[in-house]
Amino acid sequence: MQDKTRILVVEDDPAVQALLATCLRAAGYWVAAASTAREARDELAHGEIALVLLDLQLPDGDGLTLARTLRTTQNIGIIIVSSAGRPEQRAQGLEVGADDYVAKPVFPRELVARVRNVLDRRRAQPQDAGLRLPPDLRFGPWVLDKAARSLTGEQGETPRLTPAEFSLLLLFAERPRRILSRETLCHLLGTEHPDTDLRSIDTLVSRIRRKLGGDGRQSVIETCRGEGYRFTAGS
Repeated sequence: MQDKTRILVVEDDPAVQALLATCLRAAGYWVAAASTAREARDELAHGEIALVLLDLQLPDGDGLTLARTLRTTQNIGIIIVSSAGRPEQRAQGLEVGADDYVAKPVFPRELVARVRNVLDRRRAQPQDAGLRLPPDLRFGPWVLDKAARSLTGEQGETPRLTPAEFSLLLLFAERPRRILSRETLCHLLGTEHPDTDLRSIDTLVSRIRRKLGGDGRQSVIETCRGEGYRFTAGS
């Protein structure tokens, strides 16, 4: 029996793209293909795609950024398929909302099994369970509006945050009470701001503290000597 579930393969290497598509079609799935993030968005706009196989390295953008966007806007399965197999890259993929991660070279039987497992898990969820619309995040007197990318205080004040400052503050607010090393923050922030380095993390933290009205001793972002930073507000 053929499974007409629609799967989108986003891969810029023609040989790998053809291999993935052939494996999935042989398993009975309907397959569309895209070589760039733009082509992927076009395919997603024109059809009911249930799952995306997503390469991390695309000619016009970062697969992690595309995965993050998909997770917050669509109820869709995401499996990252990439030769970028370092542990931190795998962790990044899962942290932005991917359901699974397959390293290249891909073995057809394993790929099809993982696709089926993700689809089965998602079918067992309530229809909107996979869609994480961005709620407001509240800490102390502040509200972070993820959709508008804005920060508002209880007195109505709205400190102006640069895109990198907002992204870093959001990373902290989504991971309260966890010690995050500069290296981890650099990797996470680098998916949206590739010029980030270890020194710029310290600079961004200082600027965020100043805009929130605190310093290193009186701030929701605590310095953990020799380890990194910890966001002390939140749940």
